[in-house]
Amino acid sequence: MAPIQRLLSPVVASLLLSACGETGDAQPSGTTGDDGATPSTSAADSTGAVDGTGAEGSTTGAPTPAMIPARGIHIDWVEANQGVGVPIGQDGAWVGPADRLARLLKNRVTLIRAFWTLEPDFEPREIEAHLLLSWPDGTTERIVQTKLVDGDAFIGDLARVFFWGIEAERAVPGLSYAIELYEHDPAYAEGAPESPPYFPEVEGAPVLVGIEDSYQLIKVTLVPFNYDDGGSCVTEPDTSETTMQLFQDLIFMMNPIDRLEFTLHEPVDWNTPLSNFGQLNSYLSDLRFEENAPPEMYYYGLVDVCSGGLGDAGGQAFGIPSDPTMDLAYQRVSSGLSLDPDWSAETFVHEVGHTQGRYHVYCNGEEGGPDPSYPNEGGVVGEWGFGVVDFDLRHPTVNKDYMTYCHPVWVGTWGWNKVQPFVETLSTWDSGYPGGGAPAGDDPYSGSLLVGTIGAHGSEDWITVPGGLGRAVPGELAIDLAYHDGRSVRMPAVVRTLPDSLDRQIVMPLPADFDDVAALQRVEDGQRVPIDRAAIRERHRSRAVHRAVP
Repeated sequence: MAPIQRLLSPVVASLLLSACGETGDAQPSGTTGDDGATPSTSAADSTGAVDGTGAEGSTTGAPTPAMIPARGIHIDWVEANQGVGVPIGQDGAWVGPADRLARLLKNRVTLIRAFWTLEPDFEPREIEAHLLLSWPDGTTERIVQTKLVDGDAFIGDLARVFFWGIEAERAVPGLSYAIELYEHDPAYAEGAPESPPYFPEVEGAPVLVGIEDSYQLIKVTLVPFNYDDGGSCVTEPDTSETTMQLFQDLIFMMNPIDRLEFTLHEPVDWNTPLSNFGQLNSYLSDLRFEENAPPEMYYYGLVDVCSGGLGDAGGQAFGIPSDPTMDLAYQRVSSGLSLDPDWSAETFVHEVGHTQGRYHVYCNGEEGGPDPSYPNEGGVVGEWGFGVVDFDLRHPTVNKDYMTYCHPVWVGTWGWNKVQPFVETLSTWDSGYPGGGAPAGDDPYSGSLLVGTIGAHGSEDWITVPGGLGRAVPGELAIDLAYHDGRSVRMPAVVRTLPDSLDRQIVMPLPADFDDVAALQRVEDGQRVPIDRAAIRERHRSRAVHRAVP
């Protein structure tokens, strides 16, 4: 079934955080897509938006006529935040690449925050902070924010830090910055120092923000299922423009990407009762190869089953790939319920997170198989986050990692960096990757697989797909293959429990002569369970990849 390629408005857009005007308030001017429409923003909980609270003045362009160097105040450290905070200046000095906590991506809105220290005799008053920006093409800009400083800086209150925004299209490699502090009140001219407090004080000259020449892409195809269980449940999932924009906003804000390709598939009619998500995911894994989707594409199913759970879950992934390889494309599949839009969007990010190699994070104790290496107790993100679409700050302990079962959710540096290798590797397969990348050819897969989904309540679904086992090692469970010529071969298989459920997945390398197999049996714990040979959906021959011309 060929998809309708309806590409929704991309989240990557020109954003203006520091606006100019008579009032000079530093506040967002809106988020605009390529079509000029203003998309919806995330309703995720936060501690407040970047709306200029406490900023009495913010202007851009030439400095004010009275340039009176400030006294009694200095900039201690500077942070750039594109989702997670990255110190770019510390103790009056530049923070270089080796000491950065995360990458800064080009074409992604960037919040710059500067934190001051005060001398003991500092008198509360308005101070002008001048952000000096320089671009590689020689363009320069001075952005001035005037703020009442009456106490110590505090990272959780925008009224108690200097902050500026860099629009997405202006966040480019080679951008440098410096900060100067001036008095706002001319009465402080007498006795003023000869030069203003300058950051970075150690270098004494503008330094790089550190925007990298990135190409960080996520591709998602969302498949709506029109569900009819043959009884009283006849539904269509919510694929309204507002809800789909929310899905895009959340996955963009919580992932280290500078571009997002989101395709809404034509609806699929599902007219038999569902008992678990494995049935949908097996179908979607088959569908991605039927449609010759590129291996970097994520497929996500959305369904309303007239219940708050399906097989005791609100969503499920078709496994957790061990590595970002083309052979594991069959696992880049997940699905979830269409319920409250905010909840469904968070579930979308969570399940796609599994297919990016992420395990659960412990929070409320209901998360199965949590990642023991997660560093923050209770699943908290552990640091202040920033939404590049909704401009909200996220509290470090109120917000939990999006791989928990707690709410509200966000991402910390650990989770951000965890998916970075997956995003980066899959991006290189895109035909638009600089230099041509490494796009998959007519057959990018090393072999073929037999994949079975065994539901906790007894359902079974079997497909064959292109791919390989990756690092997975077969265990004691085996599949007996009976051939038409009388031969019998026992093949060891990999068994894994699927995330967010008790359903299992069985994966076996497919022999080249599978066409000659007459019957199959699953051998487990001394029991032999027949596998319906005629019910196996064979898709392992669909090995070509269709790509759009960049």
